[in-house]
This record gives sequence, structure tokens and C-alpha cells, in this order.
Amino acid sequence: MKNYKIIFIILILISCRKDINDFKKSLNISFSTDSVMFDTIFTTTGSITKKFSVYNNSNYDIKIDEINLASSNSPFRINVDGNENYASNINIRANDSIFIFVEVTINPNNSNNPLIHLDSISFRSRNKSKYLKLIAWGQDAHFHTSNSYILIENSENSQIDTFHYHKISQNSTWTNDKPHVIIGNLIIENGATLEILDGVKIYLHYNSNIIVGEFWESINNKSSIKINGNYYNSIQITSDRLDEYYNELPGQWGKIWLTSNSDNNEITNTLIKNGQIGIHIDTISQNISPKLKIENCVITNHSYYGILSYSSKIEAINCFIFNNLINNVFLFAGGDYNFIHCNLLSNNQYPSLRMSNFYEDIFGNEQIRPMINANFINTVVYGNLENEIFIEKTEFGDFNYLFKNSLVKVDPNTLDTSNYEVFSNVIFNQNPRILNLQNIEYDFQIDSISPLINSGDNQISILYPNDIFGNNRINDKAPDIGAIEKVY
Repeated sequence: MKNYKIIFIILILISCRKDINDFKKSLNISFSTDSVMFDTIFTTTGSITKKFSVYNNSNYDIKIDEINLASSNSPFRINVDGNENYASNINIRANDSIFIFVEVTINPNNSNNPLIHLDSISFRSRNKSKYLKLIAWGQDAHFHTSNSYILIENSENSQIDTFHYHKISQNSTWTNDKPHVIIGNLIIENGATLEILDGVKIYLHYNSNIIVGEFWESINNKSSIKINGNYYNSIQITSDRLDEYYNELPGQWGKIWLTSNSDNNEITNTLIKNGQIGIHIDTISQNISPKLKIENCVITNHSYYGILSYSSKIEAINCFIFNNLINNVFLFAGGDYNFIHCNLLSNNQYPSLRMSNFYEDIFGNEQIRPMINANFINTVVYGNLENEIFIEKTEFGDFNYLFKNSLVKVDPNTLDTSNYEVFSNVIFNQNPRILNLQNIEYDFQIDSISPLINSGDNQISILYPNDIFGNNRINDKAPDIGAIEKVY
């Protein structure tokens, strides 16, 4: 009888033991983190290991068909239950978890490295997939990532959203000792000023923005940004993707946003390229000085606008704004503007320059915002459309604009080109003959037969005697129209 009891207990234990075939193929899993970030900044070749957990959230045992790195050429390595970089038929008990170890090796002194290494771990089962992001810094650089947040009510669903950002709340200076990489949103707040010195290279990750001033509330202390390149050591603001395919790809990052809580912003000798909007400027300055003074800058290859300004005040000198996919410059809902010795060049289906003196509110009503001034002197506005200037105005608001000693492409049936008070000493619809527009070094030149040569206003050029490259424009008969002086 005793032996029978022992056999009976053994049979019960065997019958309760779950067979390996009872594991269900499922991706009802979660992770202990939404990404694995290696935020160590290496100064020499080095490696580091991190781990995370994969949870089985169900009340039954599961089997994951495959776990592997998404990329075949990756600095990351994973270890799953002793298997390196690839594992199959991984079992996780009900309401249990497993560890996965991730290692990365970086040589930060390899200039061919991307600034940010990105990959992901793929989990697949029954034709379904889940991914976990892997992120590592690829070069020795200053990385500006989230260090603060605010809670913002979402107007669409009345829910509270968390907005994460990198905060600069006191006067700061960026030097050119290492590149600066922005991941997410960088906000200059609390009346602080960020000064960026000559030679600095700024790289923004996808959808990242530089925001000057708090956009969520009105404050008295206005923040500022001073981007101070020079002729010999300019500043570059572009995407963090450095491989050749991305050299001229628009829309890779967000914008520089000068909010209504910013003032006295300055940008000189700077290349701004490959974002969604080069510079977005809000609300007219209360000071006599411009909200933005921009000089000797190239703004190009943005998926929307080069400059989008809302009822603001800008002084732009020697700027080359071209090949932005909607408008090079959109002066929306009035403002006060001076564009002197600038080039606005387009090669798409939208006009290079667009201006308006009103906007429509959410109820469809026109709200007037006077165009105090929109002066274009010694400036080129040209492209492949018959009319490269598009004006939207209401008769009830002021709209003061002037093109003087400029070359413009306009349809005389659309704009009254005979009105000397608006078009003074203007060259109409002639090819400006600007060379090297496709040169990624932006070494622009004027053809020797260009109509721009010696056609500028002398009195204006005396105030701005050098062109975008530092060449003197008042040593010959007369200055050339645009940002470039012909050099013989």
C-alpha cells in the first residue's frame, strides 16, 4: 500500500508538469524601459553593458519565435539566454520575465561615426513584431537632452500632456570645442541669453527644435539667442545625420522658434539647413530694435519655409534664402521688415515671397494686422514661376511694401509694376545668372553678364559695404544687387 501511494504522488507531479509544447506563441510582452540609452560620452574607444527586462504580462506561458538586432551592421550586441545577437524559441513563464543584456562599443574619435547610433531589438512571434530602441552617442560631443518638463493641457482631448525639454534658464555660452547635439526640444527661458560662438556646429535630431522663450505663457523677462559666426569661422545648424544620403534631405529636424517671449535675437554668418522651418518668428517686438537681426546667413532646403514670421520685426542683410520647399519667406499677418542685399530664390511650385496683412481666426473672421513696412532693397526675388511674389491683403488694413533697386520676377497682370512708389528702379523678369546654386559648399558667384552687376543703390550699400563673403561692394562703379558682389 505504501508503494502505491508513492507511485500515485509521482503520477500527479508528472501530470501537473507543463509540457514545452504548451507554451503559447504570443507577444503579450512589455519592457522595463521604452529605450536603452547609452549616454556615456566616450573620449577613447570603450564599451559599456546595460540590461533590461522583458515581461510576460499574461497568465499563461509564452514563446517568442525570434529576438535579434534589427540592423546587420551595428555597434550594439545583445545576449539573450546565452545567445549573442540572435535567439529563437525563447520561453517566458506566466507573469514572469527575462533579462536581455545590451553592449555597445564606440570609437568617438572616428569622424566618420554618426553622432548618434540608432538601432532596435526586434521581437517576433506569429508574424507580429515589437521593437525596443537602442541609442548611443557616437562621437565626443555636447549632448543636450531632456532635463525638465511641464504639464500642458491638450486642447483636443482636454488631457494633460507632459512636455519634456532641455532647459537653459541662465545666461550660457556654447564654444566650438566639440559639436553640440540637440535631442528633443531645447528651450531658452526665464529671460536667459544663449550665446553661440563662431565655429560651433549644431546638430539636431529628428523633430528637435531650438525654442527661445516660454511658449506656454506670457512673461516679462524676454529670452534671447545670439548666434555669432564670422566670415572666417561660420556656424552650422543642421541634422545629426552625417552620411551623404542626408546631405540635402529636407525636414530632418524642426525649427528655430523665436517665441513672443523672446527679443533682440541675432544670427550672423550661419548656415541653417535641412529642417522643417529655418526660423519661425512670433509677434512684433515692443522695442525699437528688431526682434531678429540676421546677417550673412544661408537658409536652405527646409520642407516648409526658410523664414516664417508672424506680425514681427526683422532686419535681414546679405542673406541667401533659397530652395525651401514652400516659401523662402512668408511674412504672415503684418509686421515691419527690411530685407537688404538678400537673395530669395525658388525652384518649386510656390512663390519665393509671400506676404499678408491679416489672418483668419478660428471662427473664420479676418483679423487685421497692418504691414507697417516690407522693404526689399538691393534684393533678388526670383524663381521658375511667372509670379514669385504673392500678396494677400485686406483693404481695411495698411499694407506698405517697397522694392527698390531690386530684381524681381512678377506677372504684370497680377501686380502693378508701373507703380513707381512700390517698384523703384526695379529689373523685372530677367535671369539673375547666379552660379553654383547646387554646390553644397555654397560658394555662390555671379555670372559676368548678370543684370545684377552695378545695379544696386549706392546709398544703401555704404551702410553695408561687404557682401555675404566679406568682399567689398563699394570699390567699383556701383554695388551689385543681392548678397553677392561680383569679384574680378
